[in-house]
Amino acid sequence: MLIDSHAHIYDEEYNDEGGAQPIIAAMDKDNLEYIVCVGCDVPTSRTCVELAQANPRIYATVGVHPYDAHTVTPQNIDILCGLADCEKVVAVGEIGLDFHRPNSDRQTQIKAMIAQYELARDLNLPTVYHIRDGFGEFYEFAKTRDFPRGAVLHCFSGSAEIAEYYVKKGFYISFSGTLTYANAVNLRRAAEVVPMDRLLVETDSPYLTPDPLRGRRNYPKNVALVAKRLAEIKGISAERMENTTAENAKRVFGIE
Repeated sequence: MLIDSHAHIYDEEYNDEGGAQPIIAAMDKDNLEYIVCVGCDVPTSRTCVELAQANPRIYATVGVHPYDAHTVTPQNIDILCGLADCEKVVAVGEIGLDFHRPNSDRQTQIKAMIAQYELARDLNLPTVYHIRDGFGEFYEFAKTRDFPRGAVLHCFSGSAEIAEYYVKKGFYISFSGTLTYANAVNLRRAAEVVPMDRLLVETDSPYLTPDPLRGRRNYPKNVALVAKRLAEIKGISAERMENTTAENAKRVFGIE
């Protein structure tokens, strides 16, 4: 069965369908073993924990997305630390750098990422990184730090050379629906060089719907399309890719 290693099933996009519960109820039918529900700020991190506590096949992360970096105060770090007391919390994330928007406050994002990295170190948890238009600054951050519990580059958007560097640093490389897009030549080259034991698949639901469903709302079940494309790139069966990426997700997130 598949593991969607990064989804936002609490998102308001699903409100007109009854929220997260219909997605969770369909997991067997959709060949999903687990979903990792990823927080983007303190409120959504709390929601992820609540969903994980109520549903045995949902796991949670807690963290603040770079767009909300200004909310990473000492008080909110304490709240995230308290939320992480839940045994279903498997990582700190999604954290990182996103300089895509004009006039991004780079220093605030870097400061917030470092604070949450240090929280993860204190909690002995892996980290999940969102990096968009910020790989140069992220390199400066990562080159002097280690990641003993592992780390994930979610929705990877870098080159093959970047992927190889972070694999050597102990990272897992997670591919989303963008891997299936016709113009994703560089992403496919990156997928070719990532070792099998460092590959993850995700949907980032409700965003980044893979082809041939692009333009519609995304769901965790569509992680099968990402795994299928990744299997084609690696020249293996879809079943083997499903099993491999599920094993990798369990390893990095400490899921039994």
